[in-house]
Amino acid sequence: MGQSRDRRCIVAVVCFSPSISLWLSSRGSRTSMSKRRKPTSTARTRREKVAVPSAKGTSAASLPSNSSSLAPARASRRQHHALFRAGALLVGLLAGLLIVEFGLRVLGIRPERYRKPRWLAWDGIAYRDLGIWGNGLIRRDSEFRAQGVLMGEYVPGARFKEVFDTNPRGYFDEDNGVPMEVNRRGLRGPMVSPQKPPGVFRILGLGDSFTFAVGVLEHDTFLRRLEAQLNAPLPPPAQPRGQASVSTAADNAKPAMYEVLNAGTQGYNIRDEVLYLEHRWLSLAPDLVLVNFYLNDAYADDTFRNMGEALGIYEEPQGLGRVSYVADLVQHQLAVRRQRRYTEDYYLKSFFSQADRYVDDPGALSADWKLSRDALAHAVELGRQHGFRVALVIWPELYELEGRYPFEPIHKLVRETCARLGVPVLDLLDTFRGRKSESLWVHPSDHHPNEEANRLAADAIERFLREQHLLTKQSGG
Repeated sequence: MGQSRDRRCIVAVVCFSPSISLWLSSRGSRTSMSKRRKPTSTARTRREKVAVPSAKGTSAASLPSNSSSLAPARASRRQHHALFRAGALLVGLLAGLLIVEFGLRVLGIRPERYRKPRWLAWDGIAYRDLGIWGNGLIRRDSEFRAQGVLMGEYVPGARFKEVFDTNPRGYFDEDNGVPMEVNRRGLRGPMVSPQKPPGVFRILGLGDSFTFAVGVLEHDTFLRRLEAQLNAPLPPPAQPRGQASVSTAADNAKPAMYEVLNAGTQGYNIRDEVLYLEHRWLSLAPDLVLVNFYLNDAYADDTFRNMGEALGIYEEPQGLGRVSYVADLVQHQLAVRRQRRYTEDYYLKSFFSQADRYVDDPGALSADWKLSRDALAHAVELGRQHGFRVALVIWPELYELEGRYPFEPIHKLVRETCARLGVPVLDLLDTFRGRKSESLWVHPSDHHPNEEANRLAADAIERFLREQHLLTKQSGG
């Protein structure tokens, strides 16, 4: 990607420029040596005449010393030669940098930079850039604001786009955007009837922007994929030859159709989600509530770093970097290294590595874990009262999946909590581990799971639901 390209360019600057300077320096050395070529016979004759005594009887001490008279000249030549080499080295370095600068400009190579994604809201005529809340066209204040829901709620019928600077996978539309819609019930996806039709098994997905699937087209979201896969006909089980197929009680309990509803909302934590479950979504009579846990359900939202900043994609050229492509590349790479070191050190801090102690006693820092844990327990109790089951899916941070993933203690904490509450849990870290993190991003400026990550999640969740026998109605439900 862009980072590796930047490194290759800097290698070219570092390696290519000195090679030119050394070549010029060596040329200068050969020129200097040629000037000190062997003296002619005339010059030798003159030196011999100077060396012969002019009169008989002149003492040897009175003869001029040839070596002492030549020493200052030799020192001067050596000094001149050293200065020439230094000058040639400097000129060569400058020439090399100019050649690299020219090459970078011709090829248009600069550090990977992007603006932050823009949010365009449909106003009935056109999409307009009105910010992430769309000036009331995308989100509005929550009716539960007094209970602590500060991230608002989607406006029923809202249409909007997330728009990026580039289209690296060819996935976005002509505006480099992804259109998204909210139906009249405030859910993402097609409209559903308020009364559950007979024979339908309803799965309600709760979560934040990972569940809503920001930056992913509707048919590629993991919940819509899950619905399609659950409704696809399964091959009949193999029967011994000559033996008729026998239906079982489990087969008879299977619903005629599955509906999967997407109640994900950007910025929500489990407390917010369960509040809406209790006061709004229970009327839809879900049979299974699928809670999607992302790491900021345990921590405050600002605990996690903006990975675009960590990768330097928002770094603007500074000083000489504004006019020189070479200086810009070098400055940018140094800034990225500083940011990476800071990010790595930050995620090794005790409130991540010792999550079980930190989230229960966060000290001066804020944490959402107690609220989320209590809300999950309340969801389980609501399930007992209203005849639905609860399962939980853990979404990992898409960072260092192929290396030293720093958040495993949080995953362990959530799994153990689910075990105590009797909630089946699927950890998607096992699904994504070993993959390049950037291959699962919506865009370098938006690290939400892309369509490939959603596909992998849908496959894993389908297997999980079948293995845990969560796809049939509870008795009396």
